[in-house]
Amino acid sequence: MSWVLGLGPEGHPVRAVYLSVLLVGIVGIGLMNTWIERGQSTARIRAVLPLNTAAMAWAGVAAIELGVADPAVGRWFVYLRTALSYATVVAFVYFGTVYSGRSTSPRRPFNAIFLGGMVVGFLGLVTDPWLGLHFDPLVLATDPFPYYRTGFGPMWQLSFLWSYLGIGVSLYYLAELVATSQHRSRRPLLVYIVGTVAGLVPGAVTFIAEVPTLPGYDHTVLGLSIVSVATCVGAWLGMVEIAPISRDRLLETTGDGLVVCDRDGTVVDHNGRAEAFFADEGSHVGSPLAAVSPVLASVLDDPTGAGSTAEFTDDGRRYSVVVSPVTDGETVAGSALLIRDVTERTENRRELRRQNEQLDEFASSVSHHLRNPLQVAAGQTELARERIGASPPAGVETDRLDDLDRALDRMTTIISDLRTLAEQGKSVEATEPVAFESAVRTAWSHVDTGDASLTVENDGTIDADRSRLLSVLENLIRNAVEHGSTSEGSQASQHAAEHGSADGDGGGLAVTVRLTDDGFAFEDDGRGIDADHEQLFDYGYTTSSDGTGLGLRIVETMAESHGWSVGVDPEHDGARFVVSGAVTNVESAAVEEPEV
Repeated sequence: MSWVLGLGPEGHPVRAVYLSVLLVGIVGIGLMNTWIERGQSTARIRAVLPLNTAAMAWAGVAAIELGVADPAVGRWFVYLRTALSYATVVAFVYFGTVYSGRSTSPRRPFNAIFLGGMVVGFLGLVTDPWLGLHFDPLVLATDPFPYYRTGFGPMWQLSFLWSYLGIGVSLYYLAELVATSQHRSRRPLLVYIVGTVAGLVPGAVTFIAEVPTLPGYDHTVLGLSIVSVATCVGAWLGMVEIAPISRDRLLETTGDGLVVCDRDGTVVDHNGRAEAFFADEGSHVGSPLAAVSPVLASVLDDPTGAGSTAEFTDDGRRYSVVVSPVTDGETVAGSALLIRDVTERTENRRELRRQNEQLDEFASSVSHHLRNPLQVAAGQTELARERIGASPPAGVETDRLDDLDRALDRMTTIISDLRTLAEQGKSVEATEPVAFESAVRTAWSHVDTGDASLTVENDGTIDADRSRLLSVLENLIRNAVEHGSTSEGSQASQHAAEHGSADGDGGGLAVTVRLTDDGFAFEDDGRGIDADHEQLFDYGYTTSSDGTGLGLRIVETMAESHGWSVGVDPEHDGARFVVSGAVTNVESAAVEEPEV
């Protein structure tokens, strides 16, 4: 037979020992791979699969090499075994990088330098049959059985040192997790690290001194059996359940309590502030959350699932708990519970609600008690007109009754505006997409616009409370009509003469409303704003003897209740108000419509 596996009649005891050691490594690593494949391991855990696969192939080829009797065939297995050793080292560095949460980008300096060195070593291996720079020399030995002795050429030494450098850095990454995490995988991860370090010993012995059993043979591959045992022990202790989270990167960077649990509801990490919610003092890593903090466990078990929010009271304080999924790639590895003291916020919210209720009651009371006297005054005024008749007696001035009517109308408008501010000045709790052009034209129909014309540009939707949006638009329209000039020679009359008004009477104010990417613009071609822009939105500020000074205040209040902002464009010839901060969906570039 051309080759034997060392266990038959032609085998040698030393060969049998070597093959048994390699078999232990293959079986142990294979079991680890099966465990991971059948479980719901995260992306970080699954990063060990390429490492284990390369290691199994490396050990398998080494076993075949020791069993090959044909020197010509065995020589090529030496090259293949060495190439797989390089692949295993690269896979180990990849695993350490991914498992520790670092970037695997080739642009990262260490990654680029390490891969560059390994590529150089691999090229030396490929060209060794012709250049002889890797194995110096590669000699066939016959005692105690045929095998190849590998010399330490310059490329071999470079690859050896470069490999150990990469392995050392990856071990540092893993050791840092052990030092900075309270995750229950600290112990199994430590076992894995110790086993990996022990697995490097056979390779170091090969480099430093001769091994009596097989002098000159590269014993590095035998270290895989040690690593495989450590891997299986680490997996049994919980290493493959959930990747650890570094405390200095997450847990202690927040001033709130934070608890991290795995899929089974077991505490895998927590910060110091979270200990106040546990039944006993100290760390509870590895304990079921239900046992150490039933109130937090009830939030975690809430049927609303990850991303849910709940509140509870503890020792007179109010706390909010937000549950968020801890994902690794597309796999949900566990849950994070963020616990925040919201006592002051809750009290402020309650006080604000009480004040809003009082404001509503006050506005309703004032409106009710003032409207009755106003109705009486209006009725008496009308009765006086009827008694005076068309021909007033000498000395009676009916103009005074006109002044009284205007004053009563103004008081009615002020009461209505104050009621609007009281009822609709609170923050908007919910919005919906509102057809913008429809809202503009509805608001236009609610106001006496006279001979003014309307143009709506850029139809689409705006996320808003429809009734409050109408209040904004109605007050902007009313402000434009009341303060826009239509006198001869004004901008409005010139615009109407050039383009014609919507109702065809040849005059009037032109109003344009335009939907934008983050709100809308409302402009007219009237006489402009001759008031102080900084005081324009103040309570009671007006430049008209008939104005209430509340219209633009309502505009700003309604806008702010949505989270929007409103300002004046000082460069516009007429009046131009710009509302921004809204969510819009502009459907067309420019759509002009005549006056409704």
